Amino acid sequence: MNKPLPAWLIPWLERPGWQLWAAQWLVLAGGILLAYMLFISGQWQQRERLNQQQQQLQLQVTERQQQLSQLPSLAVLVSSLQQKSMQQPEDHAELGHILSQAGGELLRWQQQDKPARQTLKFRVDYAGLLRLLENISPNKRIDQITIERRPEGVITKLTLLATGDAADE
Repeated sequence: MNKPLPAWLIPWLERPGWQLWAAQWLVLAGGILLAYMLFISGQWQQRERLNQQQQQLQLQVTERQQQLSQLPSLAVLVSSLQQKSMQQPEDHAELGHILSQAGGELLRWQQQDKPARQTLKFRVDYAGLLRLLENISPNKRIDQITIERRPEGVITKLTLLATGDAADE
């Protein structure tokens, strides 16, 4: 307890009370100001990041709008689809009709123009498959057939090629 005071503290203690009070408030105000500046700088950096993200998103939206403006309108697509469905050859409809009469369910249908080829994947029983194969149009040739038995039924993948007159059209 008899330890002497540090030499740097003695001049401070000899000062008048108002100077001590002012020094304390200056140190306290400096600490508060420093903490406030650290808090504000974090908020400022976060705001800058958000502004950059907003600008990037606005740029992406603008690019997407330009891409969408180059696509045809919905009305044009609908009319094109209606025209193509009216131009569909009758043998497609016949094949679908035959498949439905045979009790089959069409799972996938794909058509290629060159060479004129149709790929069908459907589910049907063996008797229905035989009925379908008997009624295939004579201008169609079976290129490949795959029959697979699964728990949900017999799955058949059939590839038909157009022959002669049908390929020329």
